[in-house]
Amino acid sequence: MKSIEEKWQKRWSELKVFEAEPDPSRPKFFVTFPYPYINSYPHLGTAYTVLRVDILARFKRMKGYNVLFAQGWHATGGPIVAAALRVREGDPKQISILKSMGISDDEIPKFRDPEYWVRFFSKGFKEDFSRYGLSIDWRREFFTTYLNPPYNKFIQWQYSVLREKGLITKGSHPVVWCPKEGKVVGDHDRPDEYAGIGPEEVVVIKFRGEDGLTYPCLTYRPETVYGAVNVWVNPDAEYVIAEVDGEKLVLGDYSIAELKDQGHKVQVLGKIKGKELVGRFAVNPVTGARIPILPASFVDPESGTGIVMSVPAHAPYDWAALEDLKRDPHLLDRYGVDPTILDAVQPVSLISIEGYGEYPAETVVRKYGVKFQGDRSKLEEATREIYSKEFYNGVLKVEVYGEKWGGRKVFEVKEEIIEFLVKNGYAFRHYTLPRPVYCRCGARTHVKIVEDQWFLRYSDPSWKAKAHECINSMLFLPAELREEFHRLVDWYEDWACTHERELGTPLPWDEKWVLESLSDSTIYMAYYTISKYLQHPELYNIDWQRIDRSLYDYVFLGIGDAETVAKKLGVDAGLLRRMREEFLYWYPVDLRVSGKDLIPNHLVFFIMHHVAIFPSPHWPRGIAINGWININGEKMSKSKGNFILLREALDYWGADATRLANAYAGNTGLDDGNFELEFASRAVDLLYEWYSFAIENYGKGDEEWKFIDDWFESVLNRTLKTVEEEYERLNMKNVIIYGFFNLQNSFKWYLKRRGSPNRRLLQEFIEKQTLILAPITPHIAEEIWDKIGKKGLIQQEKWPSVDTSKINDEVERAEKIVQKVLEDIQELLRIVKVETIQELRIVLPAKWKYMFIEKIKESFQKHGKVQQAVREALHLMPPELQKQAGRLVELIIKNSEILDLLVTPELEEKALRDAQHAFEEAIGKRVEVIYEDEATDTQKAKQSLPARPAIIVVTAR
Repeated sequence: MKSIEEKWQKRWSELKVFEAEPDPSRPKFFVTFPYPYINSYPHLGTAYTVLRVDILARFKRMKGYNVLFAQGWHATGGPIVAAALRVREGDPKQISILKSMGISDDEIPKFRDPEYWVRFFSKGFKEDFSRYGLSIDWRREFFTTYLNPPYNKFIQWQYSVLREKGLITKGSHPVVWCPKEGKVVGDHDRPDEYAGIGPEEVVVIKFRGEDGLTYPCLTYRPETVYGAVNVWVNPDAEYVIAEVDGEKLVLGDYSIAELKDQGHKVQVLGKIKGKELVGRFAVNPVTGARIPILPASFVDPESGTGIVMSVPAHAPYDWAALEDLKRDPHLLDRYGVDPTILDAVQPVSLISIEGYGEYPAETVVRKYGVKFQGDRSKLEEATREIYSKEFYNGVLKVEVYGEKWGGRKVFEVKEEIIEFLVKNGYAFRHYTLPRPVYCRCGARTHVKIVEDQWFLRYSDPSWKAKAHECINSMLFLPAELREEFHRLVDWYEDWACTHERELGTPLPWDEKWVLESLSDSTIYMAYYTISKYLQHPELYNIDWQRIDRSLYDYVFLGIGDAETVAKKLGVDAGLLRRMREEFLYWYPVDLRVSGKDLIPNHLVFFIMHHVAIFPSPHWPRGIAINGWININGEKMSKSKGNFILLREALDYWGADATRLANAYAGNTGLDDGNFELEFASRAVDLLYEWYSFAIENYGKGDEEWKFIDDWFESVLNRTLKTVEEEYERLNMKNVIIYGFFNLQNSFKWYLKRRGSPNRRLLQEFIEKQTLILAPITPHIAEEIWDKIGKKGLIQQEKWPSVDTSKINDEVERAEKIVQKVLEDIQELLRIVKVETIQELRIVLPAKWKYMFIEKIKESFQKHGKVQQAVREALHLMPPELQKQAGRLVELIIKNSEILDLLVTPELEEKALRDAQHAFEEAIGKRVEVIYEDEATDTQKAKQSLPARPAIIVVTAR
């Protein structure tokens, strides 16, 4: 198999099959896959998504499209720089990672240089993608960063255009910050599980203590401070006492750096154990109530400020922790605190919400079966439910909030309450992350306010409006993603688009900044259309040093004229015109296929930047999404030992078997795919078996045409129609199920029924089955095509047309009747010993029964009730038949599936007589097909129904 794969990959390359050139006589299709980050070799997850692109590209070529599938490599950002640094530091974990990829000890020192990573792994990716059989136009290959001057200048052109449009600004904004590397951490700079998590605004409320210390409580629900009846600390934690803006605060260690990086003056004064704080008192700033500091194990000193205000009426964690203390008040003895302190700690009801009682927290704690504050998963669910319900539907109580806010819903007044708290010095605004986020370097990040940073103005209403217009015009697979993209466009605020000390493209007007990885990967698909020229300057007499924005202005926006620009750049004007024509021919992107992790960032930016830079005819036309890949039902992970590189899979199973298993792993949508190792191994045999069958049987068979040939011809054309629709939807698993497994099973049934196949139909089956497989398993399909004597490549063969006139629902239903009769015969053999049988008689029903069932079916289709349909049909029967029909009522109700299988009496008879030989083979006895009025066992024969003939056993005497 591998020799076959190498043979055809070489042939495709020699014939330049996938090198796409503009051809105005053919419709074009431009499909892209997000360029992968090249800090390692590709794994099966990357292979899963890119395969879908390749399968679609091959399918579209067969459908007559001129297809462009190009591929580049992404090197922008911090991970490569950080990894190179770890190699220089001799980090054993990083060196182990390189060794696990098969990189030798002699070569590892070269990875101290970030540039070496780029060149090494871009070469490795190309090797693996080529061995995988991807139909890429490799002339257009490139990688990002300043290491590639023409691409670097293309990105700088993009940002100059955005700046001129007023879509880039400079200012202070909250960003995710790595304290170890001293940089902004974008999604590509962190492990996948932390993608999409960004700064959120919260409020820190200050509970001033009688001990001269202030207890700052970070909260997402500042409106509930009116019900704060105590403050929680973790008694086992160590806290920091710090002077923050002139006030002594008790804080968890994590919040110190975050406060410093958000413009607060912070001086650490000392440390104190949480248990020393228990039993002290503070004052609720809005109610003036004296409230105690109490112990709670659920409090995480490394989350927020490490201090939590307790609102037990409306916060499930607080209710559970307070109940824990009340169940065992003597827990307080260990801290030298009188347990009677709890007598004054009573929940205060603040918010009315229908169905949740006086204390909503109590309601949901009981609903989820929370036993104690350590039931974190249940408490998280309870918290999510109550917070959401109260925010949108909860009404503030007048007796607590007064006439100003009372009687209004939480979401309506929240901002007013925050302003009140901040204005009176009770609180301050703050940014934090909703959960811990780690940089790829391993450091935990926090939120920093960055000064003099460059931002993309995604908050701009007119920019958002264009993005919404684009989204409305696009194809989304699956379709429900359209609303999610609308939501994300609305959600985005300004985005920090530059970093320092990373690989990338320098900002053209401020070169100390480098464009971050998501921000430089938005319209590079346009670069694919001309990269074959710019990446090969020696072929086109292009001097990279002379390239400036005039080139990109002309090619992409039509600004200027070819002669003037050509003279300036020292190139041929005809070359520039060809570049412009090529862009206009290929653009826009027809479909971008991506994993679901890129929905909330890259794909939104992809839309935003296109609508900002290009006129609407060049806006994206479609996005298709798939889930991640699991291995045998488990997430792929090095720690689980199921992390598989693409090259390992290719070495073990070969390209086509790996492709078949990866295509079978899943369909379009957000559900994760599942690569089954056993199936991958079986795929090797499945493909070889098909190869052997095809070349050994092509041209065999007889010339006779039977009923079963009509059936298989119908199935073949119906399958082709279904498979074509599934290919268009990128439902690759369905393609394999319908177009391979089900079709193979249908052919086995056909052979079982017929014995020897019809020659023309067998030939058609072998050709169409191979054509169906060609986009998924192109190498073996190519070999079969060649071996059966076809001229030309299967890659350049037209997709077979569906002959809808040959799709016959009634014939397929008739054959279903045959299958059910065979099942009934086999069931009969479990009851009756075969040696006692002389022959079987299959009894066709009287023709008036077909009329009766037809009337039932018509009635059933109107209202969907079988019993009612039978009663109505009975009244419509001729009087002389009503009594006989009435005897069948119970039998029909019991076998209502016959309504779906009903065919004409002539066709049912034809199908059953055609199957007579198959019935006899199954039982090893004579089988006779007779009419109801020919039967000697009249009682049994009268039970015969359309689509369910009676079976009479004639026993040996």
